[in-house]
Parts: sequence; C-alpha cells; structure tokens
Amino acid sequence: MNSAALSSSPMQRRLALVYAFARSSFIIMLMHRVRYVIGVVNYFVYVTVNYYLWDALFAANPGAITAGWSLPQMQTYVCVNWVVRSAYFSNSDNILAARINKGEITSDLLRPTSLLTQFYGSALGEVIFRSLFMAAPVLVLVLFFFNIQPPASSSHALLFLYSVFLAFHLFFAVNFLTGLCAVFTEKLQGFLWAKFMLLQFLTGLLLPPQFFPEAFRIVFELLPFKGMAYTPMSIYLGRFEQNTLAWELLLQTLWTIGLLLLCEWSWERVRRRLSVLGG
Repeated sequence: MNSAALSSSPMQRRLALVYAFARSSFIIMLMHRVRYVIGVVNYFVYVTVNYYLWDALFAANPGAITAGWSLPQMQTYVCVNWVVRSAYFSNSDNILAARINKGEITSDLLRPTSLLTQFYGSALGEVIFRSLFMAAPVLVLVLFFFNIQPPASSSHALLFLYSVFLAFHLFFAVNFLTGLCAVFTEKLQGFLWAKFMLLQFLTGLLLPPQFFPEAFRIVFELLPFKGMAYTPMSIYLGRFEQNTLAWELLLQTLWTIGLLLLCEWSWERVRRRLSVLGG
C-alpha cells in the first residue's frame, strides 16, 4: 500500500500543479473578460461570413453536392468548427517565444516544475474560460440565427467531444513546440504568422480536404493537423464509416500522445541547452 502511494505521488503532484496553473490562468482571464466579449463578436463575424459565403457559392445551383458536401453540411461544418476553435485557441506559442527572447525563461529554470506542466495548466485554464465565456455565447448566437445540423447521433456526439478533447491537446502541443523554436532564432514572428495561416488549411478549418487536389489530400492524411478540425467535424456529421471512424480516432489519439511526448523530450533538451549557455 505504501509503495503504491509512493509510486503515484509524482503523478499526484503533477496533477496538483496543473490544477494550480489552470486555476490561476482562469482567474487572470476573468480579470480581462471585456476582451473576450469582443472575442465573441469577432468569432460570430467569422461564422456569419463563412455561413453566407457558402450560401452564395451554392446559390447558383440549388440542391447541388460539391466535392461530396451538401450546403447544410458545409454550413454546419464551418460554423461548428469556428465555435470549437474559439474554445481551444490560444497564443501560447507567442507567449513562450517572448519569454525566451526576453530572457524571462531563466526564471523558469529555477522552478521545481516543468515548463511544459506550467504551460499545459495555463492552457487548460484558458480553454475552460473560453469554453464558458466565448464558445458558449457564440454557439447560442449560431443556433439562434442559423440553421445548423445536429450531430449524426448521440454516440457521434460523444465521440465528437472526445475528438475535440484531443484537438485541444494537438493544438497545445503544436503551439508549445513552435514556441520552443525561439531558442534557436531571435526572429520567430514571421514563422508564427506562417504557422497560423498554414493551420487554417492543414487542419481543414477553412475547407475540407475533398476540395483540394489529390496530392494535397495525400499529405493531409499523413499529418496530425486534421485532428484539430476535420476529424472532429467529420465525426459530428457522421461522414466516416464505422471502420474509418475507429481508425481516425485511433490515429488522432496516437498523434496526440506522440506530440505530447515530443513536447516533454524537446523541453528537456532545450532546458539543458539553456543551462549550458548560462541561462
């Protein structure tokens, strides 16, 4: 019994730290809630523009199915995608890069906890806040003003939520790894902007892969980014066959675990590099 308690204590300590950082992040967000009121307006504008853009594109040929997508499916895809994105989006890559470039990362080396734990806890607190005070209001507005399809079934709804949970972790991992690149270069802003724009396409946020050439779809299938937008929404709409659905969720889960492990390994390497350089 004692040995079991001892073996679980490191995990318990880490979870306690994650909770502490998440709580702190949530409280900080509450202090700047006006900013997120503006965010609700911004995301509702994104949803509105995309909704009527697809309405206009399909208007010339009513009832058409383009690249395997009908108008109601496409409008639901972009609207729900932007609502989900409003929940898990963060600028943690910019924050981490700024800490490294300003030298503030040296204080993190003195803390008895991993920087990954700190940033993960902060991201978790932010996503909880954004879900309650940004995504939820945007969703209410979307349901009131637009005709959005419900999930394909109750089981699809549950699997969709699990996929969104993984999407948050994928987005966090990509942001953390991108921010760490600031250790190797002082000028990261251009790269961060390019990453922001590329993710719009590589995740399938703006367009499902069926609208792109075959070569793009092959690359799209090999990369983890589709798990941030395309996979959750395809589950929501019931577009995957049973075997494909199981495979896509397994692939998304494996990519999530792999990238989080890569974050852990990368931070240890960066920490040693900074220590050697006198950070």
